[in-house]
Amino acid sequence: MDASLAPYHHHHQELRRLAREHEARLAPALVREHPDQCLAGSQALLATAKAHLSMEHTILYPALLEAMDTEVLAAARGLEAGLEELRTRMRQFARHWPSAEAIRLAPEAFIGTSRDLLQVLRRRIDLEEARLFPLVERA
Repeated sequence: MDASLAPYHHHHQELRRLAREHEARLAPALVREHPDQCLAGSQALLATAKAHLSMEHTILYPALLEAMDTEVLAAARGLEAGLEELRTRMRQFARHWPSAEAIRLAPEAFIGTSRDLLQVLRRRIDLEEARLFPLVERA
C-alpha cells in the first residue's frame, strides 16, 4: 500500500464501521424508542465523513490532479466531481434531522434517508478503493 494513502484507507475503514453501526440502529422499533441514539450515531458518521471529505478536498485530490500518470489523473478528475454531491447529501441530511425530536416525529423517513445516504457513502468509498487507489498505488 502506498503510505500516502494509509490515512484514507484508515478513514474508509472507520466510515464503514460507523455506517454499519448506524445501519444497525435503523430497525423501526429502535428508531421510535431511541431517536437520541439514532441522532448520535448519524452525527458521528457525518462528522467523520465531513473530516474525511475535507482532507480529500484539500490534500488528496489537489495532489492527484497534478499527477503525471494519465490514468490517475482521469480517475481523480472523475471522482473529484462527485465530492460535492456527497457533501450536499450530507448537508441536506443534517438539516433535515437536527434533533431526536425530528427523528421521533418521522421515524420511517429517517430510516429511508439514512439508508439513501449510507448507499451514496458506501458507493463513494468503493469507487475510490476499487478505481482510484489501485492506480495511485501502481503509479
